[in-house]
Formats: sequence, structure tokens, C-alpha cells
Amino acid sequence: MKKLLFITFSLFSFTFNYSQCVPDPTFADSTFGVWPTPQTNFSAGDIGVFYDEVVYFKVPRDAGNIDSAAAGTYIDSIVLSSVTNLPPGLTYQCDIPSCTWNFDSVGCASISGTPTTSGSYQISLDATVWTQIFLTPFPVAYSFDGYTINIGPTSDNSLGSSFSNLTLENPVPNPSNNSTNIGYNSKNPESVSFEITNLIGEVIQYENFVSNIGLNNISVNTSIFPNGVYLYSISNGLIRSTKRLIVHH
Repeated sequence: MKKLLFITFSLFSFTFNYSQCVPDPTFADSTFGVWPTPQTNFSAGDIGVFYDEVVYFKVPRDAGNIDSAAAGTYIDSIVLSSVTNLPPGLTYQCDIPSCTWNFDSVGCASISGTPTTSGSYQISLDATVWTQIFLTPFPVAYSFDGYTINIGPTSDNSLGSSFSNLTLENPVPNPSNNSTNIGYNSKNPESVSFEITNLIGEVIQYENFVSNIGLNNISVNTSIFPNGVYLYSISNGLIRSTKRLIVHH
């Protein structure tokens, strides 16, 4: 009996630790943000294949960073109340059990599980923003929407194969001063788009390429970029791969 309990506990611990996310300190110096952005979006998944996507965010002090109409209103904390319309088989888990974060803190939530039903799911991150009005706590409902998770059937390997056919490399150097080199591997000659955005989703650079088989290189002039953290992505129209670039002059 003890052995059975130990095995059960071990399996539970493994599952918990596997899906537990860790806040990314890279975003700590940001004023506010949610990553990935709706422009970057969530990765696609497949039926019967384990899925894991992490949402990172920085909680602002001023509510105007979320909604300009609320500028000057202080935020006490934000609660992730729900993630609406997740594909069947997926659940979410926060780095804090209560899914509550105070202002100026970084946090994360892991969306994971094994999808059971194909389809295109419009996802919404639903939050309760606790503000201070005349020194009195006041809850405001707010949703971060515009996200999509596409789940394809296991009989259609286009999503899975496109992921393996197009892989993004880390930038060299990173952090970057004047320039950096970004590589990506492609198993097929295909049209791809390359994009760099800042942490609020503004497009800094966008280009289209026809990739060669094997390693492809993109040279980026970062001398004109302000210091900060950027997201760069490569996409072939079916899947998007995203990594971070730090610019420091």
C-alpha cells in the first residue's frame, strides 16, 4: 500500500512540476506586458500530443498601461480568473496557486495537457484587476483576447511537420549592440516571414524571404533600436516560432 501511495505521489509530483511555469526575469524591467502577444499568438497543437504553452506577464502599477481611459488609477493586484474556450484536454496552472499577483511583479501561467478535439479555438485570458479608488479596493473585470489555439487531427501531420521543418535559432550576439545574426533551419524551400516586435506588440521590422534548405541567416541592424527586450519570429503561415532579443548599447 505504501509503495502504491509513493508511486501515485511521484506521478502527481512529476505532472505538477512538469506543468509548473517559472516567471521570466527578463520582463522585470518592463512597465507592462503580456507575452506572447496576440500578434505572436500561441503555438498550434495536435490531437493526442502533449501541449505546453507559457504565458508571461508584468503587472503594471498604473491601470493606464492596460487601458488609457484608466490612466492615473493605481493597481493593487491582478487575478487571472479564467482562460476561456481552451481546447478540450487543456487546462491552465499559475506559478502562484491563487493566480494573484501584486503590482510591479512578474508572473506566468502554463497552458498544458493533451488535446482531444480538433478545431480553431479563440482564447481569452480573463482577469480581475483590483484597483484603488479613494483608497478603497475596487474590482474591474478585464479580458486579454485576440488569441487562438489551433488543434489539428493526428491524421493531418501538416502542423507537426511544419514545426519540425522550420526551427528558429538564438541570436548571436545576444544582448546585441550594433548588429546581431539570427539563423533558422528549413527542410524545404518555402516562403517565410520574419518579424521583430517590441513588448507591446508594435512591429519594428518585417521582411519576407524564400528560405533555402538548411541553415538560413538574417542579419539585423540593432544600432537604431532603443535599449530593451524584443521578440523576433519566423513563420511559414502554419506555425510561428518566437524567441527574445535583448538590445543594449
